[in-house]
Amino acid sequence: MYVHSLIAGLLFATVASAGDMPVFHTLRLDNTTVNLSLLSSLGSTEPGYDFDVIVGLTELDGSGQRIFRDRGGHRARVRCGAPASVFVGGADHAIGLATTSHEPRDWKTDLWRSICTVPTS
Repeated sequence: MYVHSLIAGLLFATVASAGDMPVFHTLRLDNTTVNLSLLSSLGSTEPGYDFDVIVGLTELDGSGQRIFRDRGGHRARVRCGAPASVFVGGADHAIGLATTSHEPRDWKTDLWRSICTVPTS
């Protein structure tokens, strides 16, 4: 699992450094869309975590035009192995991977999946 996570992290770090921001979570509210993007992903400096990431936020209007981009960058840490978690805002959030497709999508779970799972074709 660690090797897959390392490869995924390197791919995301390369893409993010190239100026492309891969969206890992989208929320739609009326005529507004909010995208959360992975700005960077590097091996974690904190023991017990696999990745240190920076998350960006972009808001789009109903026609898809950008109306706001949060340039602050929000830091988080991701643990891919058990117990899977995302540390953000001073709290460690457990990632429940047994959710059904009928449950609302949680951005922390989507972040974890984008970092810790390798796409299969």
